Amino acid sequence: MMRTLILAFITTVLAGCATLPSAAPTTGQIVRTQAGEPVDVRDITTLTADAVPIIASAAPDWIIRDAPPLWDAIAVGDRVSISIFELGYGLFTQGGATNDATNGPSAPRAASRAFPSILITESGTVDLPYIGSIKAAGMTPASMTAEIERRLKGKSQFAQALVTLERGGARSVILSGDIKQPGRLLLTASGERLLDAVALAGGPASRIPDTLVRLTRDGFTHEIRMDRIAPGDPANVRLAPGDRIELVRNARTFTVLGAAKSVSEIAFDSDRLTLIEALSRAGGPVDDKADATGVFVFRFEPRADGNGEQPVIYRLNMLQPQSYFAAQRFLMREKDVLLIANARSNQIGKFVQLLNGLTAPAVLLDVVTR
Repeated sequence: MMRTLILAFITTVLAGCATLPSAAPTTGQIVRTQAGEPVDVRDITTLTADAVPIIASAAPDWIIRDAPPLWDAIAVGDRVSISIFELGYGLFTQGGATNDATNGPSAPRAASRAFPSILITESGTVDLPYIGSIKAAGMTPASMTAEIERRLKGKSQFAQALVTLERGGARSVILSGDIKQPGRLLLTASGERLLDAVALAGGPASRIPDTLVRLTRDGFTHEIRMDRIAPGDPANVRLAPGDRIELVRNARTFTVLGAAKSVSEIAFDSDRLTLIEALSRAGGPVDDKADATGVFVFRFEPRADGNGEQPVIYRLNMLQPQSYFAAQRFLMREKDVLLIANARSNQIGKFVQLLNGLTAPAVLLDVVTR
């Protein structure tokens, strides 16, 4: 009687073997069981570049172009310092020559007069005594110097001027966000570019692959991942006064599930991450649990008709040598799910363990009561 009960129990458990607890499905369950809308399963096995789905999100066209080169012009918000040097009789200094009774007339003396620093207001003009109003905004220090000297002719015996410029905020850009030294950066005539400004501000506070650069100019905003900007790229634009640069932390990750040594969310180390590199970062399959024929990548792909997206499963069979070459060309995408399927033997092993735990006491009881 006891043996009959045991056999009946074994038959019942075998029928429900598929319902045993499992951390991930088997390869057969993924490929064959698809409730609802069928999912396209594509094998990654070919060696040709055209046939392997090399997937990398293309960088969008950069819409903000190079600003024109800056020249050494005076702008609203700048400050100018003006000094007048006179030799002989002058308007602003007490020069002239002295007449000594013993030695006779002396040589003319030179003297200078420095005016207080002058702020260039919205009018853009500078008013100086005996000289009048000068439209300083748009002039260079050299041209303003020449204009002052021209207007002093006939009023001062021999006059020279010196105009020095102190830049204000009008020739600057603002850096903010996830950057080490946010604030205002003055632009120079050397023509600072986007990467130059970020470097002068100490660089991003997060890893470069996790940083998004957002540039705003004249109401237009464009953004790009920082690891996609190279010195010669169109995105590394020459900056214009008034530009706003914001660094945003935006880590790209993919998720690893199933019979992998590291089940986790893993960040991209660079703009390009291949499937074989992703498997390496996950520690690879677990020898006694994983099905080497069932390495899957789950993602959404654009539909052929352009209407939305469709779910797609890419399958890699690691028992085929050519698959390792193909995995070197398959690029991972942000938000991909990398799943390593469980081997079918796992279910059998779990069943045997369960069976041993449940039947051993009954068998022992049967032996003792004989």
